[in-house]
Amino acid sequence: MKNTRLMMLALAVLAADAAPLFAQEQVTIVRRNGERVSGRFEDWVRQTDTVYVRVTRDDQRRFPMRDVLIIDVGGNATNLPANETQAAQGADHILITRRGDVMTGRLVNIEGGDGSAQPNEPRSVTFRAGSEQRLRLSEVARIYLGNYPRPTVATPAPAPAVPIPQGAIRVPGNQQWTATNMRVSRGERVAFTAEGEVQLSGEADDKASAAGSLKGRLAANAPMPNVLAGALIGRIGNGAPFAIGNQTVPLPMSDSGLLWLGINDDAMADNSGHLVVTMRINPGR
Repeated sequence: MKNTRLMMLALAVLAADAAPLFAQEQVTIVRRNGERVSGRFEDWVRQTDTVYVRVTRDDQRRFPMRDVLIIDVGGNATNLPANETQAAQGADHILITRRGDVMTGRLVNIEGGDGSAQPNEPRSVTFRAGSEQRLRLSEVARIYLGNYPRPTVATPAPAPAVPIPQGAIRVPGNQQWTATNMRVSRGERVAFTAEGEVQLSGEADDKASAAGSLKGRLAANAPMPNVLAGALIGRIGNGAPFAIGNQTVPLPMSDSGLLWLGINDDAMADNSGHLVVTMRINPGR
């Protein structure tokens, strides 16, 4: 009985000594497709580039090392430090030791240990950082195998479109003429109300309201060269343009036909913004 107790005590001591070593060989591997595999690292067969991880006694996983993104020794590869993942976004491999040392270079080999071709050798990692460094796997915290995915930047949702009031039309700043789908008759009077702003060029202060350029400039080749650049103008059919601006007094229509609205400018491609114009017909006397 005494000998049995001594034997059981000895086995318990050996198990306690072996437990930390076994734990140090536990890894969580994150593959580039997002799959996570946790178990004991057994081997990396260089000839076939195959990694072997023992998940359970009856479950051994195999996959190419080139598919591995992270090897987290003793951890679960979650809540990874941002400074590490940022450094790992490049092509170089990053090895972090348990002391906090950071090595940048290339993983050369992981060999030795139970389940490998050298089961009686301690499991070791060879890493080339200028010169080759050889460490016990138990000294390693994490290995990043390069090209760690950059965080996805969420695209801001587009601002909701401002609703156009009934009877109004949007007049884009980068389009010379816009059809209103309103037909007018000679003698009718149309009241216009315009809101908004148009950017007339790449210069930050080159803007216009319905009244025209806020700087007071003209555009020599605009439809109405003597009216401020960017001002709201109109025409009936293919007739001559007439100035509208920001006046609210109803304007008499000189002809009958489809009413068009436009921006008085000679270079539309670099414009942006728009005017929202409300129109109301007052029958002529």
